Parts: sequence; structure tokens; C-alpha cells
Amino acid sequence: MAYWNLLSATLLLYFLPCIPLGDIKNQNTRLLVNGALFLGLMSHAALVYVSTFSQGVDLNFSNALLIISWVTVFLYWLINFHAAHKGFQFLTLVPALVIVTMNPLLNGHHYLSDSYSFAAPIHIVVALLGYSLLAFGAIFSIFLLFIETNLRNKLSSGTLFSSDSSILTLESHLFAIYWVGFFLLTITMVTGIFFTERLFGTPLMINHKLIFSVLAWLIYGSLLLARAIFGWRGKKAINFSLMAFIFLFLSYLGSKFVLEILLP
Repeated sequence: MAYWNLLSATLLLYFLPCIPLGDIKNQNTRLLVNGALFLGLMSHAALVYVSTFSQGVDLNFSNALLIISWVTVFLYWLINFHAAHKGFQFLTLVPALVIVTMNPLLNGHHYLSDSYSFAAPIHIVVALLGYSLLAFGAIFSIFLLFIETNLRNKLSSGTLFSSDSSILTLESHLFAIYWVGFFLLTITMVTGIFFTERLFGTPLMINHKLIFSVLAWLIYGSLLLARAIFGWRGKKAINFSLMAFIFLFLSYLGSKFVLEILLP
């Protein structure tokens, strides 16, 4: 019963900011939206606990998505607290609504083994944080792509996506997110490749998951290096970042989807 109450509350509280409520710059409207999001995050966190941790650690495909979506909504709440980015909620909250709705429908189980090393949960937490930051970076990249398209077409008013910040400011925020996400991804890769037997009791296997992870890491690393040395920005940088995220998605969530949903 608690699960369904939390799920319903999360859906309602995340749906509210997607409804046109008038001038979002109005202080009362902004307080309403931020308050709804805060309560939604609390409800979402409780839902994560009930679904993932109440009976052991169940990190199935759906619960992993549930955790990642919580982090992305939390980052959205922080970054857009002052309603500077119009339309950003559709790219962040709508996917979260879909993920929360699908959680009870994709109800396979994948419990962590008690035989894992004590460091294994730390590795998993770092990995999920890294994936979440890079997922949010991909969402932010798409938002930035819409903003650039509007500016290129000289559309400044009446558009679905707009921002009070300049393109350069948005890009600096985006790459700060990518740097932190890449750092966490690097830790995940190093511990996963060199210490997998110590962490999980199984030898390292060269499979599609590892190959996609390495490709994602190489593309992210190349992008950040090109940004630092050559000042890469704009559509080229965004396309590279989205390509890297596709490989990252295929490496972890794509593999879990195939193994747990398509081939139960």
C-alpha cells in the first residue's frame, strides 16, 4: 500500500510543474513549483527505498532507472530553482514520470549477492552517480541544442525552450557536469576492470558491456580534452557528448534491459 501511495504522490507532484501555471517568474508561482518538486523528490526517494532497499538490495533495470531519474530531477531542481530555464522541465520531469509509471510494470528482481565484497556497494553507488550525472548532462545538452537552434533562427519569444543565461554560461555549466561525471565514470572503470574479481568474485569478461563502457569513456575523455585544448563548443561538442551517452546507456542499462526484460 505504501508503495502505491508513494508512486501516486510522486507522479502528481512531478506533473504539477509541467502544467502552465502563469508567469513562472512570479514569486508565488515559483514557490509553488519548487515546493511541489521538493515534496516530489521526498516521495520519489521514499519510493526508491521501498522498491530497492526494503527487502535486500534489488538493483533491477527499473529500480536503477528510478535512482538515476531521482538524481536527474534533483539536479534539475537545483539548477532551475530560480526558473531561469524555460522548458527544461519537459526534458527532465516527463522522462521521470514515464520511469516512475513503468516501475511496477517492470518488476523483475536482481538482488545483490551477500558474497560480494564490502567495497562492491561503494563501486555501485559511484557508478550510479556517474551515470546519473552524465544522463543529466545529456538532457542538458539537448536543452542547449534547442536554445542554440532558437537563437540561430532568431526565435527569442514564444518558444518552448529559452533561458535567461547566455550560451557560454550554459556551456560552462554543462562541461562542469561532464567533468564530474567523467571523474566518477573513470573511478568506476578502473575499479571495474582491475578489481572486479575482488569486488564481485568473478573474473573480468571482455563483452559488449565492457566495450561500450570503454568507448563511452574514450569519447567523453576526448571531448573534455578537446574542450580544454581547442575550446570545443556548440553543436559539435553536444553531438559528441550525446554519442558518448548512447554508448554508456548501452553498456549498463541496455545490457540490464536485454538480460532482465527481453531474456528473463
